[in-house]
Amino acid sequence: MSTQTYEIPYESLDPLTIGAADDETKVSRESIELEIPDENLLAAIWPEEPPPVPDATEAARDALENPHSGPRFSELLAGAQSVAVIIDNQFRPTPASKLLPPVLDAIEAAGISDARVVCANGKVFPMSDTDIPQKLGVANLARMDRLGIGFFQNEPRNADAYTYQGVTSRGTPVWLHNEVARSEVKLAIGQAQSNHWGAGGGGKLILPGTVSDETVESNHCAFVPSPQTHYGAYAGPMRSDIDEAATLSGLDATMNVLLDTRGRVIDCIFGSHPAAHREAIERFNDIYAFDNPVADLGPADIAVCGVFAPTDHLFFHTGWGCMSSDLVVREGGTIIYCSPSPGVVTAVGEFPGLALMDLMKPYMPASNENYQRVLRDIHARNIQMWAGCIWVPIYEVMTRKHLTMVTLEENLEMAADIGIDVTTSLDEAFAAAMGRHGADAKVIVLPYARYQFPRNAVRMHAEEVRVLEQVRL
Repeated sequence: MSTQTYEIPYESLDPLTIGAADDETKVSRESIELEIPDENLLAAIWPEEPPPVPDATEAARDALENPHSGPRFSELLAGAQSVAVIIDNQFRPTPASKLLPPVLDAIEAAGISDARVVCANGKVFPMSDTDIPQKLGVANLARMDRLGIGFFQNEPRNADAYTYQGVTSRGTPVWLHNEVARSEVKLAIGQAQSNHWGAGGGGKLILPGTVSDETVESNHCAFVPSPQTHYGAYAGPMRSDIDEAATLSGLDATMNVLLDTRGRVIDCIFGSHPAAHREAIERFNDIYAFDNPVADLGPADIAVCGVFAPTDHLFFHTGWGCMSSDLVVREGGTIIYCSPSPGVVTAVGEFPGLALMDLMKPYMPASNENYQRVLRDIHARNIQMWAGCIWVPIYEVMTRKHLTMVTLEENLEMAADIGIDVTTSLDEAFAAAMGRHGADAKVIVLPYARYQFPRNAVRMHAEEVRVLEQVRL
């Protein structure tokens, strides 16, 4: 029997270096090996990534003056009295420190003195005094101080910090951060990728990024469990509601970068909301979505998934690929998810690698009956869905498929306490899966599962697209 050895990414990165993540030298290329018999391999899918841009700052500068859609950033600012620049938080790898200089150049050139940068931390704790210069850059902070540009973070439980914007067509009431609401021009800067909510970036910097607790929970409780909220469902109910909330809030434009699996900028797209973000997602999908082998060969019995730095310190962030691999694995199959999940130390405390995943413990073992309990508790608001937006979809997959996590030894005790099947050995996990599914088991390898998903997962519904294309309601 002939076999091939496959390198499964198994990477870790200290989140304090995220601001420099587009520098290849900051990310170690770590992996673990697995031998798979040729006769069992359904597919092993590696993306063909383009080279990184030579200079992320210059790529951003060029994007601002050459928009995909709508006016140039300088034209947006012409005659404006105030501007808000919204960036993502410390757990996102977007290199804001490299993207902000041309934005600040344009604001200064326009003579706008009423300006601010707002962190879209949603319900995640604010950036610390260490995180802020790492994310924004020391030189940018000094310049902001000189120009009188303030820095603000989301504080979702402070009702006085928000301005009511209205209600989306799906019933989500929108309270927007005052500093964003009062700004004439609103620009969101983030990372675009397809994910299990449909897509990241763009309007997500408004919802959940810079809105109140009530707005976040209304959107997440209603739409996270929907079968139409899945990988690549850009116009699914959750993503559509997010973009409609952003439109309702007056988001003018977005600048989204695409990051490769080393965290380097490979593209930068600026333009009007939501068209420019949709273009960024389409470019992402051209690279990372794959032709689905299931149509011709049937679903896999076993998926072997890896993870890549940056932002892989918690399984809460790396585990997204459980939902993408679900799309190519048969019911009753096995997902082997390799994630070191080393945990993270922050200004507010230390978080173990399985932090927030312990919220599923009261509902274990994963079953259809227990999932009904989850749904009841979501709708009774006994579960906060800002955290449940990740563990609940993973849990739902676990009701139908076997999940084995390959991780560091320090995570074994917590995983066992939660009830997650866990090991430090990929060979052991693979042997157990083959034992469950038999010698003829079909195996698919998705080394970068958090980015990868089958092309036929994309569902665009005409009415939802129409709503997205309304730049102003």
